[in-house]
Amino acid sequence: AAVNIQNYCNQVIRIFNERYGSALALPFEIESTIWFNPDMKSAYFFVPGILALLLVMISALLTSITIAREKEMGTMEQILVSPVRPYEIILGKVIPYAVLAFLDGALILFLGMVFFQVPFIGSALLLAALVLLFVITALSLGLLISTVTSTQQIAMMVALFATLLPTLLLSGFIFPIPSMPRILQLLSYVVPAKYFLVIVRGIMLKGNTLTQLLVPAGFLALLTAVLLAGAWKKFRVNLE
Repeated sequence: AAVNIQNYCNQVIRIFNERYGSALALPFEIESTIWFNPDMKSAYFFVPGILALLLVMISALLTSITIAREKEMGTMEQILVSPVRPYEIILGKVIPYAVLAFLDGALILFLGMVFFQVPFIGSALLLAALVLLFVITALSLGLLISTVTSTQQIAMMVALFATLLPTLLLSGFIFPIPSMPRILQLLSYVVPAKYFLVIVRGIMLKGNTLTQLLVPAGFLALLTAVLLAGAWKKFRVNLE
């Protein structure tokens, strides 16, 4: 879009200079200024995308096989009759993967800043809080998948299909969303990585504050609530 606007402006200036340039001391020229990535380094664009991809895959993929594994091994009945509350079972399943995903995210950011010189302009505390929100979203997706599948293999395949392709193709990681067909733009609204990429790029490259990121953070929180509600409802049905 920016290139099209620049070409249009160049055309207008060229016509203006042809008509009135002889009466001017110097003709008009357009000088482009690139914000947030003046050196046009691809790492500035791809490191946040890799962060989103690995976080959602680690969180959702590993979590998706937890309850499915218990079903497949026949140990779910033992868990259900134990004196443990349902939310304690869920927390026990997801907390280790949440910690693992959070540590992996910190490592990816560290490597990106050290080896690829990706800048970090914004608040580290704000990014940590929103990374945690994104991890909870991915964990909720993994839990929902694990409650509706019966084997680890099926859970893994569904998790890969629900995380890898949407994050690569519909999040803005590789292809800009505004240039996609309308139907794909609509589908991108249910891809959590779409909102996380706006958040992480905004904080790292632009120094955005929470006020500026309320819209993507709100959509991410809404998706989290929907996925958690679906996983909890299905898990309660399994308990009964």
